Order: sequence, then structure tokens, then C-alpha cells
Amino acid sequence: MRLSVKSIKIQNIHISPNRAQLASDAATLFVRLMQNCLEQKGCFNVALSGGSTPGMLYRELVKSYSLEQWNRVNFFWSDERYVPQNSPSSNAGTAIEQFLKPLKVPLENIYAVRTELEPDKAAVLYEKSICDHISLESQIPKFDLILLGLGMDGHTASLFPNTNALKEKSRLVVENRVDVLNMWRITFTFSLINNAENVLFLVSGREKAQTVKKVIKDNFQDLPAAGIDPVKGLTHWYLDQEAASQLGS
Repeated sequence: MRLSVKSIKIQNIHISPNRAQLASDAATLFVRLMQNCLEQKGCFNVALSGGSTPGMLYRELVKSYSLEQWNRVNFFWSDERYVPQNSPSSNAGTAIEQFLKPLKVPLENIYAVRTELEPDKAAVLYEKSICDHISLESQIPKFDLILLGLGMDGHTASLFPNTNALKEKSRLVVENRVDVLNMWRITFTFSLINNAENVLFLVSGREKAQTVKKVIKDNFQDLPAAGIDPVKGLTHWYLDQEAASQLGS
């Protein structure tokens, strides 16, 4: 498959020397955005992501930012694996145990996908939950922050190459069959992600360097992550030195 390229987008790129500093730097941004939003409107609506790099961020937030303000933050997930919440593979389950429970976030502030239901019903109910709790802008909920990762194949959230979710125009959350993984995922669509006030890509590791270059510098549109372009918001790329190693070439 030949990858198409279009003009390079202006990106807000922050490069940290290593993974530990990346977690610290991303935590600083997270809390700054949170506190600014709490001052302006009294609450902060964030969608978390799964993976090892966000896990480092969560542990840093617990270690360095034990604040009373966490009880005014509402937590969602930009995607979820179709497993029980008590599975080690669950994005929500992992974040709840590592991040939300240690900070004593109230249960009523946690909005996880109901993976005990069939995928199509779970996606519909999750979209409804988001629309019921987050203010709409142009009929689409506007998250204050959506946290994303980046796969080596260019996927982000559970928007994988060659899957039906990439073509979705009307729905905000969909069930997405990922054949290469032989599993269902629940994922935000481009419409919902691109309406966010802030999108934070958190990427580490030399194995991601080529994909980072394709998305940020070359803007290969065949990669799902290249479709993330907030309409009115900001995209923040937080990378460690290894993940950013090909941006200068």
C-alpha cells in the first residue's frame, strides 16, 4: 500500500530525555490543564488511554500530585479492550487501580465502558453517557483533555488501520472489530476526538520513532493517528528522546 502525504501540520512538540522525565513532564501539563479548567468552569473532563507509557504518567500523578481537586475531575476512556474490568488488559481497570483509587476519586466520577454488554450496546450506552455528562459544542461533547497513545502501525485509541471505525462519520463511540487482534474494541471516533480542547499524545521508545516521524513530520494520511487534528483545540505531542529520534532526519 502506498502512503499518501500532504502538507505538514504545525504541532506542539515536547521532547523529554528519557521515559521517567517524560512522565514527569506530561504530569505537569496534565495538572496545569486541569487546574486552569477547574478555575474557569469548576470541573475537568478527561479521557484516559491504556498502555505502559500512560501507566507511568498515572503513577507520577499519584506520587507528585495528591490534590483535593481530583474530586472535581470526571474520568472517561478514549478506548477499551473488550475484556472484564478486572482483567489486567482492561484500560479502565488498570487506571482505576493504579491511579484513581490511590487518589480517592469518587466512584460517581468514573465512567467506564460496560464490557459485560454486547459490543454494539456498550458503544451506544457509552456515547449516551458522554453526551449526558459533557457539554455539547456543535452537537458534539467537548472534552477538556483526551489522552492518546500511538501504535507502531499508526493506530491511536482503537482506530486501527483497515477497520470500520475509520470511516464512521455520524457516531461518536463505536464498537470496532480488530481482526489482527481477533477481538472487539470500543473506541472514540475522529469526530469526538477532534472536538476536544486538548489532545495529548504520549509516546516513548525507539520502536515508535519511525511511526512518529510519519505522523508528525511526513503526515502520512493512511495512518489513523494522522487523522487527529482538533477543530479548535490543541494537539500536544509528548515524546521521549528515543521516540523523537527520527524527527530530525
